[in-house]
Amino acid sequence: RERVLAAIAKEPRRIETRASRPMAWWRAFEWAGAVAVVVMVLLLVRQNNDLQRRVADLQSSSARQQQQLLQAKQLVGTLTSADAEHYVLVAGKSPPQPQGRAIYVSSSGTLVFLASNLPQLPPQKIYELWLIPTKGTPIPAGLFRPNPQGSAAVVKPPLPAGTEAKTFAITVEPEAGSAAPTSQPIMVGSKG
Repeated sequence: RERVLAAIAKEPRRIETRASRPMAWWRAFEWAGAVAVVVMVLLLVRQNNDLQRRVADLQSSSARQQQQLLQAKQLVGTLTSADAEHYVLVAGKSPPQPQGRAIYVSSSGTLVFLASNLPQLPPQKIYELWLIPTKGTPIPAGLFRPNPQGSAAVVKPPLPAGTEAKTFAITVEPEAGSAAPTSQPIMVGSKG
């Protein structure tokens, strides 16, 4: 028995020290770092999604502004074109005399019509502007109601490009408009 005790005493003992034990605080630090990385990735993904949404909104806004700019350029082009034909539409000689002006560019089918001193119509009626081509039947060029002062405008109605105009006319039509004039024109244009 003494021998066994002596042999045990001679054996090297493993003494556990702080250096040989895994550090619990280091593992906690690793977990905290991993959580921080995950949180940072989630924040970056969210920020990226927000930025992509903002870019899409800006692109949409830019496209709308480009379209509005194009329409404004076309309108100015119509008003200032050397090819623009001007028509004055007049009614009888009752004061104040209703008057309308049509500015038309046949090559692009672009029309700007301005009216003044028009009488008000009953609710179930509306004014309809017609392009009277040199060949063919009248083409609807827009419905309009004058404001309380008798002014109205029709800007860029959908007209076929390349249609040569003989004149323009205005009729009084049912509220929904007509595919062809249903009454005699109350105003007819003359070039000039």
